[in-house]
Amino acid sequence: SVYRGATQIVSVVAGSAGICIAFFAKPLLYAWTGDQAITHEAAPILQLYALGNAILAVSAFPYYLQYALGNLRYHLIGNAVTVITLIPAIIWAASHFGGVGAGWAWLGINAAYTVLWVGYVHKKLEPGLHVKWFINDVLKIYLPVIALLIPFIYWPLSIENRWLLFGVMGIIGCAALALSSLSAEAVRTKLKNKFG
Repeated sequence: SVYRGATQIVSVVAGSAGICIAFFAKPLLYAWTGDQAITHEAAPILQLYALGNAILAVSAFPYYLQYALGNLRYHLIGNAVTVITLIPAIIWAASHFGGVGAGWAWLGINAAYTVLWVGYVHKKLEPGLHVKWFINDVLKIYLPVIALLIPFIYWPLSIENRWLLFGVMGIIGCAALALSSLSAEAVRTKLKNKFG
C-alpha cells in the first residue's frame, strides 16, 4: 500500500506537470522566451521530453520495491538494457530527424521500459501487481488530466501578454493538479481522514 500510494502521489505531481507542459509547450515557451521562432522550433521537442519524463517518474518505482526487498539485480539489468538501447536510439534518431527524433526515442524507450520491463519486474517480485499498478496508480491519474486539457488542442491559448499567459497556464495547471489529486485514491483517503 505504501508503494502504490507513493506511486499515486508521484503520478499526481509528475503526471500533472509533464502533461501540462506537453499540452502547453508552445505558449509556455513563448511566455518564457517571447520569441515565436524559438517557440515554433522547440515546442515539439519539449512535448516529447515532457511526456517521456512523466513516464520516467513512475518507471523508477520498481527500484524502490527491489531496494526494499534487498535485491537490485533486476534494476541493474534493466538499466543496462536501457543504456544499451537508449544511447544508440537517440544518436540515430537525432542524426536522422533532429531534436524531434531524439524526443521520440526518449519517449518510446521510456514507455517501452515502463510497460515491458517494469511489468516483468512486478511479475517476478509481486505477481499480479503490474496491471493494477499501471491502471489504478498511473493511468487513472494521468487520463483525467489529459481529458481536461484536450479542448486546448482545438482552442489553443493565444494570449500576447506573456505575464497573463503565465497566469492563465498557472491556473490551468492548478486545476490539473487538483483533478489528478482527486483521481488518486491515496490523496482522497488522506483528505477524507483529515476532513471527515
